[in-house]
Amino acid sequence: MIKTGAMAKHLLHATISTALRDDGPKRAIRNLVELGEKFSVGRFQREFFSTISSMLKNENSLYYKLWETVLKETDHDSLKTFGINIGYNGCTAGIKTLRALEKQHNCGIPAVISILYNGSEMDSAKVDNIVRQGEKLGIFAYIITYCGGDLGSLSSVFTAHKDCGFVLLTEGCELSCDTVSRLTIKKNVMLSVSAGECGFEETCRRLRSMRTLYCVYSRYDEAQADEIVSGKLVEKVMPCSNTFVLLIPDDDVSDNTAARVGAFAAECRKQQRYPFILMDVRLDLLDINRAIANSACFVAFDTDGQLITQKGKTNDSSLNITKYGLLDIFRKSLVLEQPRSA
Repeated sequence: MIKTGAMAKHLLHATISTALRDDGPKRAIRNLVELGEKFSVGRFQREFFSTISSMLKNENSLYYKLWETVLKETDHDSLKTFGINIGYNGCTAGIKTLRALEKQHNCGIPAVISILYNGSEMDSAKVDNIVRQGEKLGIFAYIITYCGGDLGSLSSVFTAHKDCGFVLLTEGCELSCDTVSRLTIKKNVMLSVSAGECGFEETCRRLRSMRTLYCVYSRYDEAQADEIVSGKLVEKVMPCSNTFVLLIPDDDVSDNTAARVGAFAAECRKQQRYPFILMDVRLDLLDINRAIANSACFVAFDTDGQLITQKGKTNDSSLNITKYGLLDIFRKSLVLEQPRSA
């Protein structure tokens, strides 16, 4: 984080601490929304907090229940650190750098990058390299998918980049108390547990007992999309989630099916249907990047370092992050149709 933002961050941290100490979850969340409106500097931030403020006029909103659960079950320092890293570093300070570079290089730059980690071809050193380059471009939000290898070694990445916010999708690994403590020591990580994993409920109970910031995710194929839009899948995971439920389409899911699931998630948020926030990761990241960074792009790197966009995996070897720089890849793959105007 640039030094000129240190005072603003310190003030924001202190103000959030005061808001969290207020009596009652309803008053606390209203204070935080008012704080968000006060610190908003861009159209996306203003519209976001305005929408939340309107929703909370409904005294029976399930989002009050969401916030009450989060306050009760989650470490407050984790809420503050992760929230500031995503909300201020990523959506305010970082965006200024990002948009300036977009204009300079006439290419899209995402506000969020996804990385598939396997501990070998894509090890912690390579993840660190991506994040280090990303920070220089104003990118402070990362989604990391665990695909094998030593999960604990990622703690060095999270520790080295304390100004970033990480969502770590875990599957097929044991989230022991020791591993969780190592991964979350800097309070800048949200762990995400697969709803399809054996022992899913027990893992969620353990994370809650440790007051860990976490969410739930579920992958889906064509057939499972029907279970999602019917609400059946979401009802199954409801007892285990206290923040977000992330929906992730398989690579071969059609655009029409993904759009149907994305529309369902958006409608659930609008109606405040559940006491958590439902998101379709790929479509909502497109919308987030469009709103925050002015670039409708989805950017991920697979375990070999190859770029994946909303159109799928690329084949061009010059779009491999293990061989070329992040900005060079964006300049080649995310060229804007028209130069960004001032």
